[in-house]
Amino acid sequence: MKQGMKTKIALAMMAVSLPATALLHDASYAASASSLDAKREKVVQTALSLKGKVQYVHWSQRQEKVAPYKTDCSGYTYLVYRLANVGVTLVNRDDDDQANVGQLISKSNLKKGDLVFFWLNPNNKRDVGHVAIYMGNGKIIHNAGTKNDVIISDLNGSYWKTRYIGARRVIY
Repeated sequence: MKQGMKTKIALAMMAVSLPATALLHDASYAASASSLDAKREKVVQTALSLKGKVQYVHWSQRQEKVAPYKTDCSGYTYLVYRLANVGVTLVNRDDDDQANVGQLISKSNLKKGDLVFFWLNPNNKRDVGHVAIYMGNGKIIHNAGTKNDVIISDLNGSYWKTRYIGARRVIY
């Protein structure tokens, strides 16, 4: 067979195989994205399942082994991720430590399961004082304090909007 004919056959075979390879890549990407979405949804559902089962306590009195759980805001996010079992283990120290894990993301790019951080001390608006889990549709779920325990809040409500510091993605 002449060299020119071999080249044409090789090019034709390559042209036929390229779209199939691209389709396989696209299908793999879609399955991966779907898997991430399922993990994010599982985190939100786990967070919701803990409403009424978590009591807010000072960090020194935390107990996150068995229900009823007693914890603070960062202990709650740690507990949610541990119980959701999505392959992410958060640091279980405080909200400042959790503010350094995962990928920094913009507020406009939030997805379910992202950690959202707020300041509470008006004298130091850079110090993380609270952490919540983004639920989607502008809502967060968090262990808010001794009067409320686990609640859902509007991220864009006046209180949380003005105290927003940043967000981290830990499922990626």
